[in-house]
Amino acid sequence: MYDLICIGFGPAQLATAIANREAQKPCDAVFIERKPAFSWHKTQLSRMRMENPFIFDLATTRNPRSGFTYSNFLLSRNRLIEFANSDRLNPLRMEFEEYLHWCADQFKDQVRYDSEAIQVTPEKVDGVVEHWNVVVKDDKGKSVKIQARNILAPSPAEKREQKPQPPSLPTTNFLAGQRIVAVEDYASRRNEIRDQREVPLNVALVGSGHQIVEVLDDLLSCPRLGNITVVSENESLAPLKSLSDGPEPPQPKLCSIWAKPTCEQKTSVSSASELIQHIYDRAYEKMVATKGKYCLRVVMGRDTAEPCSAADVIIAEQALRQLPRSGLFRDIDSLVLGCRQKGESLEEVQFKRGAVIESCRMWMVAGHSEGGRSLVKDISLQAGEVVNRVTTSASVTELKEHGQAGMAIAARM
Repeated sequence: MYDLICIGFGPAQLATAIANREAQKPCDAVFIERKPAFSWHKTQLSRMRMENPFIFDLATTRNPRSGFTYSNFLLSRNRLIEFANSDRLNPLRMEFEEYLHWCADQFKDQVRYDSEAIQVTPEKVDGVVEHWNVVVKDDKGKSVKIQARNILAPSPAEKREQKPQPPSLPTTNFLAGQRIVAVEDYASRRNEIRDQREVPLNVALVGSGHQIVEVLDDLLSCPRLGNITVVSENESLAPLKSLSDGPEPPQPKLCSIWAKPTCEQKTSVSSASELIQHIYDRAYEKMVATKGKYCLRVVMGRDTAEPCSAADVIIAEQALRQLPRSGLFRDIDSLVLGCRQKGESLEEVQFKRGAVIESCRMWMVAGHSEGGRSLVKDISLQAGEVVNRVTTSASVTELKEHGQAGMAIAARM
């Protein structure tokens, strides 16, 4: 019986492993990862940096003296002074990936790689859930059942590793010489697109992910390109509207499987990330330098017909297939009321009254910020919160098993 089973071994689960190792009395935890080794999504452009400063790593905000801070990683690589001299607080993405691997390598004994959690079922005693059963299938197809009092699972929003399909661009004029480049291939086609030409190349980008935003930033750094058009549903890219417009009503958003709708105000360029502001700065410089001949155009929506009609090259994000409804938690759906947001990265599953004992919990965790360019800022703090809850429950359970709990002292005055 484990105290904690973590499904997946991404940055959020890695932060949990670090917090647990540094706990006063670590709990018995295991991590189930279907990949053969730790991996993190790679940037297509190695010069790109994390959006958050290095202090928002896997440990610093929870424990600045931790041996797993980004500073300690740099020290181990003899790059701490050079990083400080670079005068940039935001790490390179490729270097931050190296940091994550450095941390993950120190937990190999706790991770079951090449294993996939395929079902979570409740174990009831007298009609009340006392622990969870997790069915795990290894790479050879063999299934085993492991038990735990607590489960940390990835938020469904993070499970986007489906095989992509080509985007629908029915109006693309191949006969006119238009070419489509997948955003994943941009790094290898970058020099070809940005090359010197007699007539500047017009480029269109289609997609809403962080890679499209990074490619857009890179394209605007090339003065030889012509008009750049973006077709996207990414609200952070939306241009400012008329100053006389009032604030738009917030849009409902579902944040997890069982979550109730929450409201979030749409962002504007003035309150957007540093990268988005930088993109609009570059776009304005481009318009001024060419006296309005070439500019950036942002079209919100999905219709690519008119926006892409004049493009010589279309850089398209491959559309992800719709995720099938997960069967992992189908056996506990009837026990759940919803999810309570505990922070930017964590939700605690709320169960019906009397259905689950107090020491038996479940959390949903998300490791990446909305733009996907950085970790969620509170990832290390929330990992510490989970470990604290688990270790406290484990201590109480241990006392009960040894008959040392429930002691009461009565006194008569």
